[in-house]
Order: sequence, then structure tokens, then C-alpha cells
Amino acid sequence: MTSSLRLDDVCDITMGQAPEGESYNTVGDGLPLIAGAGDFGDVHPAPKKFTNSPGKTCLRGDVVLGIRATIGEKVVADGEYCLGRGVAGLRPKNGLNSRYLWHWLSHSAPVLSAKAKGATFKQVNRKDIGELRITLPLLAEQQRIAQILDRAEGLRAKRRAAIARLDVLTRSIFIDMFGDPVTNERGWPTVRVSALCQLVRGSSPRPQGDQRFFGGPIPRLMVADITRDGWLVTPRIDSLTIEGAKRSRPVPAGTVVMAVSGNVGLVSRLAIDACVHDGFVAFTELEGSKCQSRFLLALLHFSKALHERHKAGAIFVNLTTTDIKGMGLPIPSHELQYEFGRRLDVVDRLKAVERMALDRLNMLVNTLQHRAFLGEWGALPPSATVS
Repeated sequence: MTSSLRLDDVCDITMGQAPEGESYNTVGDGLPLIAGAGDFGDVHPAPKKFTNSPGKTCLRGDVVLGIRATIGEKVVADGEYCLGRGVAGLRPKNGLNSRYLWHWLSHSAPVLSAKAKGATFKQVNRKDIGELRITLPLLAEQQRIAQILDRAEGLRAKRRAAIARLDVLTRSIFIDMFGDPVTNERGWPTVRVSALCQLVRGSSPRPQGDQRFFGGPIPRLMVADITRDGWLVTPRIDSLTIEGAKRSRPVPAGTVVMAVSGNVGLVSRLAIDACVHDGFVAFTELEGSKCQSRFLLALLHFSKALHERHKAGAIFVNLTTTDIKGMGLPIPSHELQYEFGRRLDVVDRLKAVERMALDRLNMLVNTLQHRAFLGEWGALPPSATVS
């Protein structure tokens, strides 16, 4: 026996609310704050700030859903958290298995995202979430479906872990060849960023809400695009019209970009031509300089990570364009940078193999979800055969 119900009939929905500004802190006073998907880890929240004046909260076991910009991203709360305005908390009622809900939300994310409104940041409201229709088989069947999907998701997590280990290998290669870029123990010549390249600050069309500029064919990189995608990023969250792009900052594929708002210091390279939001700076015109783009990306990435490890992470807080231009970077010879690139090519080939396997698993998970949530329960394999 199955039934199709509104989500808010079987799930309590708590919309987040921004706490008072003066209540924010980084010293652990109050509850950890989940402001948006930027505070999501792989499975559980990974907040950076606290608030001693929480408004809306969630409890252990609740699903925390991104509702602004990165709509549909989610984590499971492993304790009590304050919910900011970029998230909502979902708590299943009796009759709804929590893991079934988790997987169903993945399946329904495109439907929810299609409901989003807003020129600058797309977002959904409580009505958008609550009116989603969820098909519920009996609890025992929900549990079986969840177990199958959990196993498939576990295999996918192992592939992601293998890719992460290759990222660690990249760091080891860099440190072995160049040493710690923060202390510059090898004594490489230091060159200011302003002498290496042109620094371009991103820009947003004004006025922000003008429909002539947003939602067109030109991709625009947002800070949330690179919180998960690693070192090569394809903008997916936002786009501009041709007229909007003229009022923004178009930069070519391969350009190194750094966030100067949100997760300050986060870096990546553009996989495609795109405009960049004003929360970024782009390092352009590197060709012919003393620094290659792939080396610069690794140098900036490891400099941020090692600064934080050395308890000097404040260097990458509230960066201005002037600050970045004045940064002195240790620059080894072109020959060593090329050798680093050749070694990176080997790692990238291994990553490509792992990503192909991950893509196949993604297709498997999507197929299983499609069968499960369209009511094709009998078409699902026993959990033991998912491999």
C-alpha cells in the first residue's frame, strides 16, 4: 500500500532565520550557526561561526536543507544547531523513515530548485518545500529502499575518498618539490602578485534585481560554486544575459580565481569561459610571466591551508584587491614549475579514472532513485547485490 502526500503532512519544516548581527562569534559562545550550504560538510554540518542569540534551531537527526543559492544540498545534523536564513530543518514524523527522506530529497532536488525565485540569489520558501509530493510505501519497504540506496551511496563515498587521497598526493608532490610556501624554507625568489599578472575584481550588474541582466545564457561564477568542486570549477548556480555580461567581468577558461568574500582565500580554475561575481578576484594575463596558472593555483591553495595550520589564517580574512596585489609569493624556476605540471598530469589521469567510475555510480544511484520514488519497488535489487 502506497500513498502520495504533501511533504509538510509527514515532515516538520523549520525555516532558518538570521540571528542578530552582534551575536556572531568564533569562540564557541552559544550554538554553532549553519548560515547556508557553505557551512555543510560531506555528511554533517561544518559551521565556522557561533551565535549566542539563536532563533530557529534543529536537533540531532534532522535534515538540514539548503534553500538559497545551492538549493537542495543537504546534511544531517549531528547535534543542535542554529539555522540561518539559507537553510531549513526537516524532521520526519511517524510513518516516514529518515533515511528514506534523505534519499528522496536527493531525487526531488531538481523539482525544488525549479521553484526558486530571485534575481540575485535564487531561493525557495516554506510553501515551495511543503507542497512537494512524496510517495510513501509502508515503513518496512521504506527501510528496504533506504538500505539499498545507502549501500550505493557508500560505494560512491569510497570513490570520492579515493579522489580525496589523490588530492593529498598532489599536496605531497608540491611540498616535496617546493617546501612550505608560508615559510619559504627553500629560499625561492619572492615576487609580488602585481608583478606576476593582472588582478581583476569580479563585478555584478546593477541594479541587482533588473531582470534584463539575469537568467541568460552566460554562466556566472558564484562563491558557492567552488565550495565543493575542487580545483577545476564549472559555474552552475547563476547566469547572466548578454547585456548583463557586458556589465560584469568575463574571464576565459583556465583563469585562476580566488574568493574574497564568504570562504575567503578559496581558489580554483575556471573550466569554461564565464563572468565572475564581485566576491572574486581573477588572476589574468599570466601568459609570459614567471608563474604558470596550475602552479599559481597550487601555491595559493597550499598557502591558505598552511597559514591556517600555522594559526595565521587571518592573512586570508577580509582580503582586498590591494592586499592581494601586494602579496609576495615564492616563485621557483619555470623548469621546476613544468616538472610539477608533468607530475600533476599523472595524478590527473588517475583522478580521471576515478571520476569515470564515480560517474557510473552516479548513474546507478539516479536509476535506483528513479525506480524507488516512482513506485517501482519490485524493480529494485536486494541490497546485497548493489555493487
